[in-house]
Amino acid sequence: MPTELRPLPFEKLLRWALTELRENRSIFGIPRELFYEPRSEPFSAEIFGEALATPIGPSAGPHTQMSQNIVSAWLCGGRFIELKTVQILDDLTIPRPCIDAADEGYNVEWSQELRLHQSAREYIHAWALIHILRKALGWDQYPMATVFNMSVGYNLEGIKSPAIQGFLAQLSDASEALGEIREILRREAPEFADLEIPTKISKSVTLSTMHGCPPHEIEAIAEFLLEKGFHTFVKLNPTLLGKDRVMRILHDHLGFREIEIPDSVFEHDLQYEDALPLIRRLHKKAQDLGLTFGAKLTNTLAMRNHREVLPGEEIYMSGRALYPITMNLFWRLFSDLDGDIHVSYSAGADALNLPTVISCGALPVTACTDLLKPGGYARFSQWLSELRESMRRAGAKSLAEFTENRAENLKKAAEESLKNPRYKKNFFLGELPKIPDGLSFFDCIAAPCVAACPALQDVPEYVGHIARGDLRASLVTILARNPLPAVTGYVCPAFCEKRCTRWNYEKPVAIRALKRFAAENAEVELQPAPATGKKVAVVGAGPAGLSCAFYLALAGVEVTVFEAGAEPGGMISLAPAFRLPKEAILADVRRLEKLGVIFHFRSPVKSAQELLEQGFDAVFLGLGFPEEAKLGIPGEEGPGVFGALEFFRLLGAGKAKLGQKVVVIGGGNTAMDAARAAWRLTKNPVTVIYRRTRAEMPAHPEEVEEFLREGNELLELVSPVRILREGEKVSGVVCVRNRLGEPGPDGRPKPIPIPG
Repeated sequence: MPTELRPLPFEKLLRWALTELRENRSIFGIPRELFYEPRSEPFSAEIFGEALATPIGPSAGPHTQMSQNIVSAWLCGGRFIELKTVQILDDLTIPRPCIDAADEGYNVEWSQELRLHQSAREYIHAWALIHILRKALGWDQYPMATVFNMSVGYNLEGIKSPAIQGFLAQLSDASEALGEIREILRREAPEFADLEIPTKISKSVTLSTMHGCPPHEIEAIAEFLLEKGFHTFVKLNPTLLGKDRVMRILHDHLGFREIEIPDSVFEHDLQYEDALPLIRRLHKKAQDLGLTFGAKLTNTLAMRNHREVLPGEEIYMSGRALYPITMNLFWRLFSDLDGDIHVSYSAGADALNLPTVISCGALPVTACTDLLKPGGYARFSQWLSELRESMRRAGAKSLAEFTENRAENLKKAAEESLKNPRYKKNFFLGELPKIPDGLSFFDCIAAPCVAACPALQDVPEYVGHIARGDLRASLVTILARNPLPAVTGYVCPAFCEKRCTRWNYEKPVAIRALKRFAAENAEVELQPAPATGKKVAVVGAGPAGLSCAFYLALAGVEVTVFEAGAEPGGMISLAPAFRLPKEAILADVRRLEKLGVIFHFRSPVKSAQELLEQGFDAVFLGLGFPEEAKLGIPGEEGPGVFGALEFFRLLGAGKAKLGQKVVVIGGGNTAMDAARAAWRLTKNPVTVIYRRTRAEMPAHPEEVEEFLREGNELLELVSPVRILREGEKVSGVVCVRNRLGEPGPDGRPKPIPIPG
């Protein structure tokens, strides 16, 4: 696979874009339906004395290095284009891979991959092509309202060098390059040859400095750029917030405990006490020159390479985990500078938090990590839709009205960012939407949700039927692969939702809930195949036995189910009603009865042979797993200690008797069910003890949330070693404290007892 970027000549770009638009109604692979159509918007703004149609765009990074990438961002609604950072060292070898954005983002790619002259040409080509496409698309009746913002680094000597000064001069006056382009237009597309294309491409710069750049150098570079007449933003590092605060946010508030940041990262970066006077001085200088000065919040966050996906010992974090750090830095700077700070924002920005960031007064808001997710530049459509709707709800007809209470909005946003589940590590339960099968040239694409489902449910089809209002067709699709839709609508582990591509936009489609909706609101008369004359006995009316009976009956086989218990369902019949209502089980069983399946309850079977001797052609054994798992610790045997199955059986029979204080050992869904059932029984808070941390609990996060919301308690990193007794009563549980060790076979860290 080639790793070198090779810019295309302008005439090839031009032909590509115009031909694809004419023949396919798309440009660079983006369908016209995904283009942002210019219109009068409440969020249009002004920056650096220039109109800005939308307050968003791509950050300096992989999305703004090549001209076709810049154009793609513009087509999808980005109007503040932060060009890829350039520096004097323009012949670097970038390690591969250089970006890891499975969830929060990490990178080791920090500089341009093109030579300086190539970068300048790419930016000029993009500028010209945007003007041409604006006319080709019929948008020329609307203002251009697009701002190109240069980004330069990384030290004063390099920025003062003739090479960088030449780069800045080219983008300040691109007359020569645009003259060449005009000659190409006369040959290739004469209808655009006289199109007005401004020669001043950019009059603003975002300064990017290396981690560890001293404050006097940062200030000297910014002063130099201001004196050159450029509106200037200085990109600040999140380390400004200080190590204690940053690590508390990452570890305690968000749960990213695996992240380690050496002291040196904080010690070498700009310190907060130096940043405040620096910002004040540069702001004053910009005012005196009639220019804009602001802070870009924030740069990426350097840390140890804990994921080992990328090469090297150090990686740089971006994305959702950076958002709470940056918003709290934003609030601190805003407070200490009395609100006198212009912030350009880019740290974990996405469609759902964009309105919040804008309401805090940030302008512009740019993204990198979010655009690396599925959808790419087209994600900007959701950004603008969310912002438009938020402004409508607020009754704001302009950004000035929307940011009227920016101080209050910012304080609230900083506090909320530490509590919002979206930024916590355990929020993202999704897995990469990859499937094990390879994709050949002529293969069909398999939906990740279907590939993740043990039953291979056709999720897109049945969800699509629901969207179109055809619940019957949805249920038919479900039943083709799943004979127990009512039951699985409540208790399915929903592996499909972990692979849902909507994780990359906000949250997964509620696939399990939609299945339940179809099962509860649709009726289907199933037609079995003609009778085969065959008879099969099914032993056990649990999920396996019921499933077997369903498909055999549909195939025209006469089926009789023998169940030792008094009701169908097997293990699932023990589930507490708040988890799985009895009616859900009975609804699925009634469907089997309509197919002619015969049930015999309280009918234990001694051997399969006796059923065969009674005339059955075959016997299916669905015996379940009726044995309890033991802890193997002293005091476990005797009154007051219940296995989960025993407890649920007693609970279902109305015979469960518990004391006032209940301890549940474990961290799975069964433990959560038992604890929540015990809380309902005793009306007192229940304590769950778990040997790892909440982040490693196998229980569904929503189950844990409900458990805690009910007022119960979770003790993490403790393992029981003895159950204490006073006579026939349990008096306590002796536990040992644990720490997390190396990952085990399941990927979770092993709990290691702490001596003492």
